[in-house]
Amino acid sequence: MHEGAQKNRAEIDRMRRNGKYMALTLPTHVNPELLPMIRQGLLSPEKLALLVELYEVVERFATTLFTDEESQNKLKAEFGVIPDIITWGDYFQTEVASRYFLESEESLRKIIDTIRFDLISAHLIFSGKPEYFKNRVRSEALVSKGIDASYLRAEEEETLHLEILLDYFENLGLSESPLSLQDKIWYEGFNVCDVAV
Repeated sequence: MHEGAQKNRAEIDRMRRNGKYMALTLPTHVNPELLPMIRQGLLSPEKLALLVELYEVVERFATTLFTDEESQNKLKAEFGVIPDIITWGDYFQTEVASRYFLESEESLRKIIDTIRFDLISAHLIFSGKPEYFKNRVRSEALVSKGIDASYLRAEEEETLHLEILLDYFENLGLSESPLSLQDKIWYEGFNVCDVAV
């Protein structure tokens, strides 16, 4: 278990021992959208710690908000509250939790590592590339989307995945933040066989 996950696991265990685990106070970086799943016992302390780690990884890379300030203000004016999902870390954490809560901790670890690998890959592939390169990726992906999934070859699947990486690169503003040495070392040591499918 990574250091951040261990720290958050310890905080969740402490809350459990003190009888505050089901209280409305959530550990740091646990989105309130996860509260119903926590109350239903669908997210173990280990899974919560991994989801907090996912939040931290995505926040380290993202330089933009999932819900920009203008949208937040509009929502507050219309409904009286701002949304719980504001950052990209919030988005990824709640998406992964809601889709994969039945997965084992080991599978969840693979999913999180795959997301981290993809964010780094997006940065490495698209940083400094001209607009025509990005446009070519989008046009090739558009062609691949028109092919029935059962007939997709490895090249078309790769093209579709490249478009996802390009979306990450542009939407999360990955070009605005350099890769850390820690992430470069982690990336070089990553075993591609361990990616989540």
